[in-house]
Amino acid sequence: MTDTNNANSGNQASNVNVNPHDYWRESYLTRPYYQEAQLDTPDLDYDRDFSKAYELGSRARTEHDRNTQFEDVEGGLKESWEELKAESRLKWEQAKEAIKDAWDRL
Repeated sequence: MTDTNNANSGNQASNVNVNPHDYWRESYLTRPYYQEAQLDTPDLDYDRDFSKAYELGSRARTEHDRNTQFEDVEGGLKESWEELKAESRLKWEQAKEAIKDAWDRL
């Protein structure tokens, strides 16, 4: 099994300055959690289902010290997700992977 974070690290480095919405809109279909979530919800959509998760992960990363680990803030992010998810049909366990993906990208 390939580690997608490491496999894409060179590509991510060249795309860090790309508008985050543009980056994720182009990338979300290739992420392993997208395929898993699609089993529950076949008509997943970036704007409806994933954009808020990526926004939350990016924002949370910038609000915390670089030494802060995702796991240290996961509980608070879960609460934030429930408040911010709007029309997203992603369950926490599905959204968490997208949130962490955005967190790890910065």
